[in-house]
Amino acid sequence: MKILYHHRTLGDGAEGIHVAEMIKAFRALGHDVQVISLIGEETNTRSSSQRRWSRVSRLLPGACYELGEMAYNGPGFAKISQSIKRWRPDFIYDRYVSYNYSAVLAGKRFGIPVILEVNSPYSLQKQTFDERLYFPKLCRWFERGICRNASRVLTVSTPLKHVLTSIGVPEQHIVVVPNGVDPDRFHPLIGDADIRRRYGLERKLVIGFTGILRPWHGPELLAEAFFQIAERHPDLHLLIVGDGPSRESLEQRFADRGLSSRLTVSGRVPHDQVRKLVAAMDIAVSPRATFYSSPMKILEYMGMGKAIVAPDMENIRDLLTHDQNGILFKPEDASSLAQALARATDAGLRCRLGTNARKEIERHRTWLDNARRVISIVQETPGTVGAAVAAPGLRATT
Repeated sequence: MKILYHHRTLGDGAEGIHVAEMIKAFRALGHDVQVISLIGEETNTRSSSQRRWSRVSRLLPGACYELGEMAYNGPGFAKISQSIKRWRPDFIYDRYVSYNYSAVLAGKRFGIPVILEVNSPYSLQKQTFDERLYFPKLCRWFERGICRNASRVLTVSTPLKHVLTSIGVPEQHIVVVPNGVDPDRFHPLIGDADIRRRYGLERKLVIGFTGILRPWHGPELLAEAFFQIAERHPDLHLLIVGDGPSRESLEQRFADRGLSSRLTVSGRVPHDQVRKLVAAMDIAVSPRATFYSSPMKILEYMGMGKAIVAPDMENIRDLLTHDQNGILFKPEDASSLAQALARATDAGLRCRLGTNARKEIERHRTWLDNARRVISIVQETPGTVGAAVAAPGLRATT
Protein backbone atom coordinates (compact mmCIF):
# COMPACT_ATOMS: atom_id res chain seq x y z
CA MET A 1 0.00 0.00 0.00
CA LYS A 2 0.96 3.64 -0.43
CA ILE A 3 0.73 5.45 2.91
CA LEU A 4 0.84 9.21 3.31
CA TYR A 5 2.12 9.77 6.87
CA HIS A 6 1.38 13.25 8.23
CA HIS A 7 2.34 14.78 11.56
CA ARG A 8 2.74 18.27 12.94
CA THR A 9 5.16 17.71 15.82
CA LEU A 10 8.74 18.61 16.71
CA GLY A 11 9.57 14.92 16.44
CA ASP A 12 11.51 14.70 19.70
CA GLY A 13 11.10 12.59 22.82
CA ALA A 14 8.52 9.81 22.90
CA GLU A 15 6.52 11.32 20.04
CA GLY A 16 9.59 11.22 17.78
CA ILE A 17 10.20 7.58 18.68
CA HIS A 18 6.59 6.69 17.92
CA VAL A 19 6.63 8.47 14.55
CA ALA A 20 9.94 6.93 13.47
CA GLU A 21 9.05 3.41 14.60
CA MET A 22 5.68 3.34 12.86
CA ILE A 23 7.19 4.61 9.60
CA LYS A 24 9.93 2.00 9.86
CA ALA A 25 7.39 -0.75 10.63
CA PHE A 26 5.16 0.12 7.66
CA ARG A 27 8.19 0.01 5.38
CA ALA A 28 9.41 -3.26 6.88
CA LEU A 29 6.05 -4.77 5.89
CA GLY A 30 6.67 -3.70 2.31
CA HIS A 31 4.50 -0.58 2.18
CA ASP A 32 5.55 2.67 0.53
CA VAL A 33 5.50 5.61 2.96
CA GLN A 34 5.71 9.30 2.13
CA VAL A 35 6.10 11.71 5.07
CA ILE A 36 4.67 15.21 5.32
CA SER A 37 5.75 17.26 8.34
CA LEU A 38 7.27 20.57 9.34
CA ILE A 39 10.59 18.94 10.21
CA GLY A 40 10.98 16.46 7.36
CA GLU A 41 11.40 12.76 8.02
CA GLU A 42 14.16 12.83 10.65
CA THR A 43 13.10 12.63 14.30
CA ASN A 44 15.03 12.92 17.57
CA THR A 45 18.00 14.50 15.76
CA ARG A 46 17.71 18.20 16.73
CA SER A 47 17.88 19.10 13.04
CA SER A 48 17.82 22.72 11.88
CA SER A 49 14.08 22.39 11.19
CA GLN A 50 13.43 21.06 14.68
CA ARG A 51 15.49 23.82 16.27
CA ARG A 52 13.75 26.49 14.19
CA TRP A 53 10.22 25.35 15.07
CA SER A 54 11.20 24.83 18.71
CA ARG A 55 12.33 28.46 18.87
CA VAL A 56 9.09 29.58 17.24
CA SER A 57 7.00 27.68 19.79
CA ARG A 58 8.96 29.22 22.69
CA LEU A 59 8.86 32.77 21.42
CA LEU A 60 5.21 33.03 20.42
CA PRO A 61 2.83 34.11 23.20
CA GLY A 62 0.35 31.37 24.11
CA ALA A 63 -2.69 32.82 22.36
CA CYS A 64 -0.67 33.59 19.23
CA TYR A 65 0.75 30.08 19.23
CA GLU A 66 -2.74 28.57 19.34
CA LEU A 67 -3.83 30.85 16.48
CA GLY A 68 -0.75 29.67 14.60
CA GLU A 69 -1.81 26.07 15.16
CA MET A 70 -5.17 26.86 13.58
CA ALA A 71 -3.50 28.75 10.72
CA TYR A 72 -1.42 25.65 9.90
CA ASN A 73 -4.56 24.05 8.48
CA GLY A 74 -4.21 26.16 5.34
CA PRO A 75 -0.68 25.17 4.26
CA GLY A 76 -1.15 21.68 5.76
CA PHE A 77 -4.23 21.06 3.64
CA ALA A 78 -2.44 22.38 0.54
CA LYS A 79 0.63 20.17 1.04
CA ILE A 80 -1.42 17.04 1.70
CA SER A 81 -3.69 17.77 -1.27
CA GLN A 82 -0.69 18.17 -3.57
CA SER A 83 0.72 14.83 -2.41
CA ILE A 84 -2.64 13.12 -2.93
CA LYS A 85 -2.92 14.46 -6.49
CA ARG A 86 0.67 13.56 -7.34
CA TRP A 87 1.06 10.26 -5.50
CA ARG A 88 -2.47 8.85 -5.01
CA PRO A 89 -1.98 7.17 -1.61
CA ASP A 90 -4.21 4.34 -0.44
CA PHE A 91 -4.72 6.06 2.92
CA ILE A 92 -3.49 8.89 5.14
CA TYR A 93 -2.03 8.10 8.55
CA ASP A 94 -2.29 11.23 10.69
CA ARG A 95 -0.89 11.81 14.18
CA TYR A 96 -3.46 13.96 15.95
CA VAL A 97 -2.44 17.24 17.52
CA SER A 98 -4.56 20.17 18.69
CA TYR A 99 -6.42 22.18 16.03
CA ASN A 100 -4.97 20.11 13.16
CA TYR A 101 -7.88 19.42 10.78
CA SER A 102 -5.77 19.47 7.60
CA ALA A 103 -5.38 15.72 6.98
CA VAL A 104 -9.03 14.93 7.71
CA LEU A 105 -10.22 17.72 5.42
CA ALA A 106 -7.91 16.60 2.61
CA GLY A 107 -9.05 13.01 3.02
CA LYS A 108 -12.69 14.10 2.80
CA ARG A 109 -11.98 16.28 -0.22
CA PHE A 110 -10.40 13.48 -2.26
CA GLY A 111 -12.11 10.40 -0.88
CA ILE A 112 -8.96 9.07 0.80
CA PRO A 113 -9.41 7.25 4.12
CA VAL A 114 -7.74 8.86 7.14
CA ILE A 115 -6.53 6.78 10.07
CA LEU A 116 -6.12 9.13 13.02
CA GLU A 117 -3.65 8.17 15.75
CA VAL A 118 -4.59 9.88 19.03
CA ASN A 119 -2.00 9.84 21.82
CA SER A 120 -3.49 12.58 23.97
CA PRO A 121 -6.79 14.44 24.40
CA TYR A 122 -5.13 17.82 23.88
CA SER A 123 -8.15 19.85 24.97
CA LEU A 124 -7.82 18.12 28.36
CA GLN A 125 -4.04 17.80 28.50
CA LYS A 126 -3.38 21.48 27.86
CA GLN A 127 -5.71 22.56 30.65
CA THR A 128 -4.26 20.00 33.08
CA PHE A 129 -0.51 20.10 32.45
CA ASP A 130 0.20 23.21 30.39
CA GLU A 131 0.13 26.75 31.71
CA ARG A 132 -3.01 27.81 29.91
CA LEU A 133 -5.38 26.91 27.09
CA TYR A 134 -6.59 30.18 25.60
CA PHE A 135 -9.47 28.81 23.52
CA PRO A 136 -10.71 25.74 25.43
CA LYS A 137 -14.15 25.51 23.83
CA LEU A 138 -12.70 25.93 20.37
CA CYS A 139 -10.01 23.33 21.06
CA ARG A 140 -12.67 20.86 22.21
CA TRP A 141 -14.78 21.65 19.13
CA PHE A 142 -11.82 20.93 16.85
CA GLU A 143 -11.00 17.74 18.74
CA ARG A 144 -14.52 16.38 18.45
CA GLY A 145 -14.81 17.26 14.77
CA ILE A 146 -11.41 15.88 13.77
CA CYS A 147 -12.02 12.57 15.54
CA ARG A 148 -15.59 12.19 14.29
CA ASN A 149 -14.60 12.83 10.68
CA ALA A 150 -11.58 10.55 10.48
CA SER A 151 -12.23 7.15 8.91
CA ARG A 152 -11.02 5.41 12.07
CA VAL A 153 -9.48 6.63 15.32
CA LEU A 154 -6.69 4.71 17.05
CA THR A 155 -6.19 5.50 20.74
CA VAL A 156 -3.18 4.32 22.71
CA SER A 157 -5.23 3.34 25.76
CA THR A 158 -8.70 2.31 26.89
CA PRO A 159 -9.18 5.42 29.11
CA LEU A 160 -8.34 7.63 26.14
CA LYS A 161 -11.08 5.88 24.19
CA HIS A 162 -13.48 6.72 27.04
CA VAL A 163 -12.43 10.39 26.90
CA LEU A 164 -13.22 10.58 23.20
CA THR A 165 -16.58 8.83 23.52
CA SER A 166 -17.48 11.28 26.31
CA ILE A 167 -17.14 14.20 23.86
CA GLY A 168 -19.26 12.56 21.18
CA VAL A 169 -16.94 10.32 19.15
CA PRO A 170 -18.82 7.06 18.37
CA GLU A 171 -17.39 4.09 20.28
CA GLN A 172 -17.47 1.84 17.22
CA HIS A 173 -15.30 4.42 15.47
CA ILE A 174 -12.39 3.87 17.89
CA VAL A 175 -9.83 1.06 18.16
CA VAL A 176 -7.38 0.80 21.08
CA VAL A 177 -3.81 0.20 19.88
CA PRO A 178 -1.26 0.68 22.71
CA ASN A 179 2.31 1.67 21.98
CA GLY A 180 4.87 -0.91 20.94
CA VAL A 181 8.58 -1.61 21.18
CA ASP A 182 11.34 -2.89 18.92
CA PRO A 183 12.16 -6.32 20.42
CA ASP A 184 15.48 -6.49 18.57
CA ARG A 185 16.70 -3.31 20.25
CA PHE A 186 15.17 -3.85 23.69
CA HIS A 187 15.90 -7.45 24.64
CA PRO A 188 17.06 -9.39 27.73
CA LEU A 189 20.49 -10.35 26.38
CA ILE A 190 21.99 -6.86 26.58
CA GLY A 191 24.87 -7.00 29.03
CA ASP A 192 24.99 -4.81 32.15
CA ALA A 193 28.59 -5.27 33.34
CA ASP A 194 29.95 -2.06 31.79
CA ILE A 195 27.15 0.11 33.19
CA ARG A 196 27.38 -1.44 36.65
CA ARG A 197 31.11 -0.85 36.66
CA ARG A 198 30.79 2.74 35.39
CA TYR A 199 28.26 3.74 38.05
CA GLY A 200 29.54 1.58 40.91
CA LEU A 201 26.52 -0.72 40.92
CA GLU A 202 28.33 -4.04 41.34
CA ARG A 203 26.64 -6.26 43.94
CA LYS A 204 23.72 -3.80 44.18
CA LEU A 205 20.04 -4.61 43.76
CA VAL A 206 19.08 -1.83 41.38
CA ILE A 207 15.66 -0.18 41.24
CA GLY A 208 15.44 1.83 38.04
CA PHE A 209 13.36 4.52 36.35
CA THR A 210 13.67 6.06 32.88
CA GLY A 211 12.10 9.35 31.87
CA ILE A 212 11.98 13.07 32.40
CA LEU A 213 12.06 14.07 36.06
CA ARG A 214 8.78 15.96 36.33
CA PRO A 215 6.22 15.84 39.14
CA TRP A 216 3.64 13.98 37.05
CA HIS A 217 6.13 11.15 36.46
CA GLY A 218 6.34 10.57 40.22
CA PRO A 219 10.03 10.78 41.20
CA GLU A 220 9.11 12.02 44.69
CA LEU A 221 6.69 9.13 45.15
CA LEU A 222 9.41 6.68 44.15
CA ALA A 223 11.86 8.32 46.55
CA GLU A 224 9.42 8.07 49.47
CA ALA A 225 8.80 4.38 48.76
CA PHE A 226 12.55 3.78 48.54
CA PHE A 227 13.08 5.44 51.93
CA GLN A 228 10.47 3.16 53.52
CA ILE A 229 12.38 -0.02 52.61
CA ALA A 230 15.98 1.24 52.40
CA GLU A 231 16.93 0.26 55.95
CA ARG A 232 15.59 -3.30 55.57
CA HIS A 233 17.37 -3.76 52.22
CA PRO A 234 20.84 -2.20 52.50
CA ASP A 235 21.86 -3.46 49.03
CA LEU A 236 19.13 -1.47 47.26
CA HIS A 237 20.21 1.33 44.93
CA LEU A 238 18.08 3.74 42.89
CA LEU A 239 19.15 4.42 39.29
CA ILE A 240 17.42 7.31 37.51
CA VAL A 241 17.96 7.46 33.74
CA GLY A 242 17.00 10.97 32.72
CA ASP A 243 16.96 14.57 33.85
CA GLY A 244 14.47 17.32 34.47
CA PRO A 245 13.15 20.02 36.80
CA SER A 246 12.63 17.62 39.74
CA ARG A 247 16.23 16.40 39.78
CA GLU A 248 17.58 18.92 42.28
CA SER A 249 14.81 18.32 44.83
CA LEU A 250 15.18 14.55 44.43
CA GLU A 251 18.92 14.66 45.09
CA GLN A 252 18.35 16.98 48.05
CA ARG A 253 15.85 14.55 49.62
CA PHE A 254 18.41 11.75 49.45
CA ALA A 255 21.09 14.05 50.87
CA ASP A 256 18.84 15.09 53.77
CA ARG A 257 18.46 11.43 54.74
CA GLY A 258 22.15 10.64 54.33
CA LEU A 259 21.41 8.35 51.38
CA SER A 260 23.14 10.19 48.54
CA SER A 261 25.44 7.22 47.97
CA ARG A 262 22.39 5.10 47.13
CA LEU A 263 21.13 7.35 44.32
CA THR A 264 22.51 7.63 40.80
CA VAL A 265 21.08 10.08 38.26
CA SER A 266 22.56 9.54 34.80
CA GLY A 267 21.29 12.77 33.28
CA ARG A 268 19.76 12.86 29.82
CA VAL A 269 20.75 9.88 27.68
CA PRO A 270 20.16 9.42 23.91
CA HIS A 271 17.33 6.98 23.35
CA ASP A 272 19.57 4.45 21.60
CA GLN A 273 21.67 4.27 24.79
CA VAL A 274 18.78 3.92 27.27
CA ARG A 275 18.59 0.15 26.86
CA LYS A 276 22.15 -0.26 28.18
CA LEU A 277 21.17 1.41 31.46
CA VAL A 278 17.88 -0.48 31.67
CA ALA A 279 19.96 -3.66 31.40
CA ALA A 280 21.54 -2.75 34.77
CA MET A 281 18.12 -2.59 36.49
CA ASP A 282 16.80 -5.48 38.53
CA ILE A 283 13.43 -3.81 39.18
CA ALA A 284 12.04 -1.31 36.67
CA VAL A 285 9.48 1.20 37.91
CA SER A 286 6.86 3.54 36.51
CA PRO A 287 5.83 5.35 39.72
CA ARG A 288 3.14 7.52 38.17
CA ALA A 289 1.42 7.65 34.78
CA THR A 290 -0.96 10.02 33.04
CA PHE A 291 -4.31 8.22 33.09
CA TYR A 292 -4.73 8.16 29.30
CA SER A 293 -1.14 7.37 28.26
CA SER A 294 0.52 4.20 27.02
CA PRO A 295 3.90 4.54 28.79
CA MET A 296 6.70 3.68 26.39
CA LYS A 297 9.06 3.04 29.29
CA ILE A 298 6.89 0.12 30.43
CA LEU A 299 7.00 -1.49 26.99
CA GLU A 300 10.77 -1.06 26.87
CA TYR A 301 11.07 -2.62 30.32
CA MET A 302 8.90 -5.50 29.10
CA GLY A 303 11.02 -5.97 25.99
CA MET A 304 14.11 -6.33 28.17
CA GLY A 305 12.46 -8.89 30.42
CA LYS A 306 12.50 -6.76 33.56
CA ALA A 307 10.42 -7.18 36.70
CA ILE A 308 8.10 -4.19 36.46
CA VAL A 309 6.34 -2.23 39.21
CA ALA A 310 3.62 0.18 38.04
CA PRO A 311 0.38 1.80 39.28
CA ASP A 312 -2.84 -0.20 39.09
CA MET A 313 -4.62 1.95 36.47
CA GLU A 314 -6.81 1.04 33.52
CA ASN A 315 -4.27 2.17 30.92
CA ILE A 316 -1.50 0.22 32.66
CA ARG A 317 -3.74 -2.86 32.68
CA ASP A 318 -3.82 -2.56 28.89
CA LEU A 319 -0.18 -3.67 29.13
CA LEU A 320 0.36 -5.51 32.42
CA THR A 321 -1.49 -8.13 34.43
CA HIS A 322 -0.85 -8.09 38.18
CA ASP A 323 1.41 -10.92 39.37
CA GLN A 324 1.66 -12.29 35.84
CA ASN A 325 4.02 -9.92 34.06
CA GLY A 326 4.26 -7.10 36.58
CA ILE A 327 3.39 -5.94 40.09
CA LEU A 328 0.69 -3.28 40.31
CA PHE A 329 0.36 -0.99 43.32
CA LYS A 330 -2.30 1.42 44.54
CA PRO A 331 -1.78 4.68 42.62
CA GLU A 332 -0.40 7.65 44.57
CA ASP A 333 0.28 5.43 47.60
CA ALA A 334 3.96 5.39 48.62
CA SER A 335 3.39 2.57 51.12
CA SER A 336 1.76 0.39 48.46
CA LEU A 337 4.64 1.14 46.10
CA ALA A 338 7.13 0.29 48.86
CA GLN A 339 5.40 -3.05 49.44
CA ALA A 340 5.53 -3.81 45.70
CA LEU A 341 9.25 -2.98 45.59
CA ALA A 342 9.90 -5.16 48.63
CA ARG A 343 8.11 -8.07 46.93
CA ALA A 344 10.23 -7.58 43.83
CA THR A 345 13.43 -8.13 45.82
CA ASP A 346 12.65 -11.86 45.48
CA ALA A 347 14.86 -13.15 42.65
CA GLY A 348 12.52 -15.99 41.66
CA LEU A 349 9.55 -13.65 41.35
CA ARG A 350 11.60 -11.20 39.29
CA CYS A 351 12.63 -13.95 36.89
CA ARG A 352 9.04 -15.14 36.37
CA LEU A 353 7.64 -11.65 35.87
CA GLY A 354 10.40 -10.65 33.46
CA THR A 355 10.08 -13.80 31.39
CA ASN A 356 6.32 -13.33 31.06
CA ALA A 357 6.73 -9.65 30.18
CA ARG A 358 9.11 -10.50 27.32
CA LYS A 359 6.71 -13.17 26.05
CA GLU A 360 3.89 -10.61 26.01
CA ILE A 361 6.00 -8.32 23.81
CA GLU A 362 6.84 -11.15 21.44
CA ARG A 363 3.16 -12.10 21.16
CA HIS A 364 1.69 -8.75 20.11
CA ARG A 365 3.37 -5.63 21.49
CA THR A 366 5.88 -4.74 18.78
CA TRP A 367 5.74 -1.82 16.35
CA LEU A 368 5.43 -4.35 13.53
CA ASP A 369 2.35 -5.79 15.23
CA ASN A 370 0.89 -2.29 15.45
CA ALA A 371 1.59 -1.61 11.77
CA ARG A 372 -0.04 -4.90 10.77
CA ARG A 373 -3.07 -4.02 12.84
CA VAL A 374 -3.37 -0.62 11.18
CA ILE A 375 -3.32 -2.25 7.74
CA SER A 376 -5.97 -4.73 8.87
CA ILE A 377 -8.16 -1.91 10.23
CA VAL A 378 -7.85 -0.04 6.93
CA GLN A 379 -8.77 -3.12 4.93
CA GLU A 380 -11.80 -3.80 7.12
CA THR A 381 -13.13 -0.24 7.00
CA PRO A 382 -16.16 -0.19 4.66
CA GLY A 383 -15.91 2.05 1.65
CA THR A 384 -12.31 3.12 2.21
CA VAL A 385 -9.24 1.45 0.74
CA GLY A 386 -11.09 -0.77 -1.70
CA ALA A 387 -12.76 2.24 -3.25
CA ALA A 388 -9.63 4.35 -3.16
CA VAL A 389 -7.47 1.68 -4.81
CA ALA A 390 -10.01 0.75 -7.46
CA ALA A 391 -10.86 4.27 -8.55
CA PRO A 392 -9.34 5.19 -11.94
CA GLY A 393 -8.79 8.76 -10.75
CA LEU A 394 -9.25 10.92 -7.71
CA ARG A 395 -12.79 11.71 -6.80
CA ALA A 396 -13.94 14.68 -4.79
CA THR A 397 -16.52 14.26 -2.08
CA THR A 398 -19.01 16.81 -0.84
